[in-house]
Amino acid sequence: MTVVVVTGAGGFIGCHTVRKLLAEGYKVKAVDKNLIPLASNPNLTVYQLDICNGPLSTVIEAGDKVLHLGAIAHFIGREDAAKAVQVNVVGTINVLETCLKKHAERVVYSSTGSVYSPHATIPIREDALLGPSDDNYYGWSKLQAEQWIQIYQRFLPAIILRYAYVYGPQKDWGAIGGFIKNIQNGEPPIVFGGRQTNDFIYVKDVVDANLLALETAYINQIYNIGTGRATSIKDACDLCLKALKSNLKMTITPTRTFDVSAFVYDISKAQSILKFEPKWTLYDGIEDMVR
Repeated sequence: MTVVVVTGAGGFIGCHTVRKLLAEGYKVKAVDKNLIPLASNPNLTVYQLDICNGPLSTVIEAGDKVLHLGAIAHFIGREDAAKAVQVNVVGTINVLETCLKKHAERVVYSSTGSVYSPHATIPIREDALLGPSDDNYYGWSKLQAEQWIQIYQRFLPAIILRYAYVYGPQKDWGAIGGFIKNIQNGEPPIVFGGRQTNDFIYVKDVVDANLLALETAYINQIYNIGTGRATSIKDACDLCLKALKSNLKMTITPTRTFDVSAFVYDISKAQSILKFEPKWTLYDGIEDMVR
């Protein structure tokens, strides 16, 4: 039975991924510094420890596959450079060093579109210009973690997945999640700007990408994980109102300094090499999320 160690297993993407791994017959070691809201399963072992200083050597064993999802949240890392570096960079180095010493089979790292430059050519390819804006500490810390992975991958097989904007059940903040939460509470959803576009990908598609990366023979690669479809924030909010059959009107406020005007991926590499195909349209994902 294949063993997968999942760091950040208690987080939004982590919980969904662990459930799918167990359903697919994997043995899972779930790691998180917080209590993990997962039902007991004979193939699941839970470890409550911090990736920055916890004894990962007691968890990772020879031959294990490691899915490294553990990270500081974007909205925290955007404002706290020291914390972003401590968790996203130092924590990642701790995971890599343990994997190397214990002879893990591979590491799959969950990165982000925040590593790309605001001036990257649209649609964004994996070889696009890197380098977030100066005040995007989260993006810089994730990029630094990627660079450390590329150093270690000379000795340790590694795959980097750069997720687009992920939404889904258990995420009730930001675009989509925040819109739905407001609407369900009878409050107008708040849209910042509205014209800027994003590549919204349903968490179930991200989970499928995670599992493909754990099994692919094409290692030491970077893959964009998105839909390849651009949707404006305003249109995304309209779809939430439609799915909930709400007559509320959205509240439009000025864009924030960190809002990117346009973001959408070229996912052709993931499609051709990783065999990744997003299954969920934005509206279908929102409807499934509401259910």
